[in-house]
Amino acid sequence: MYRNLEAELKRKGITRKMLADKLGINIATVSAKLTGKAKLTFDEVTVIAKQVFNNEFEIPYLFKKD
Repeated sequence: MYRNLEAELKRKGITRKMLADKLGINIATVSAKLTGKAKLTFDEVTVIAKQVFNNEFEIPYLFKKD
């Protein structure tokens, strides 16, 4: 669902497990959120943009839906 996010995670070598650990949720929940089966919270979006990517990318770019 979030192609840019998935591409940048892959480019940086960040696994779903690593993302799950950073967000404090399990891998199944991360997978559900990345595929659109569950919604990302504002706090999760912020953590991903700020802590995972160090504000390297704008939120609209990372979370643009296909």
